Amino acid sequence: MRKSIPSLVWPIMAMILFWSCTSGNKNDQARNRGARNQTSAASSGGQANSAGGLVWEAPAAWKVGPPQQMRVVTYLVSPVEGDADNAELAVFHFPGTGGAKDANLFRWEGQFEQPDGRNSADVAIIKEMEVNSLKITTIELSGTYKVSSGPMMEVKDKKTGYRLIGAIIEGPQGMVFFKMTGPEKTVAASEIEFMQMLKSAKSDS
Repeated sequence: MRKSIPSLVWPIMAMILFWSCTSGNKNDQARNRGARNQTSAASSGGQANSAGGLVWEAPAAWKVGPPQQMRVVTYLVSPVEGDADNAELAVFHFPGTGGAKDANLFRWEGQFEQPDGRNSADVAIIKEMEVNSLKITTIELSGTYKVSSGPMMEVKDKKTGYRLIGAIIEGPQGMVFFKMTGPEKTVAASEIEFMQMLKSAKSDS
């Protein structure tokens, strides 16, 4: 014969059962939120392919590097045979600021030295084009790349045999800057993909 449970125990058991169910629901909700976040990140590929009112398609083979201050996104391009370093494509957008187009081109030119002592501005190839009603200015330049960092952009290293391909797209919300630098052969091998990415750019409105 089973013993009866004292009446005082019933409220305590009811509270435990209620807490257990509530806790389980909260855990399930948390797991569901985590799964949705993971699905969202997977579907976007972790890439920030938009800025300044623009959207674009980056080549699938390019990897996304760690977040960096002032950058929308950094793409890493694996080196071709014979090169030791990755190429790096940095994308910038400064709402309401960022300077004039020519000033930025001049700054990029100043980051390279020429083996024969010429001014990099004299050897840079600058072109203008229009894609999807967007004005785009491109630049190509090779030489010794002066790697800089820090608040005063001090030169911390020099890389010989480097190449720059860059573009400035005049977007609906200001200019978006695309700057690829790296070993000359690796950057040269990526130029077709770079141009395909530029041609994919369009207004997101």
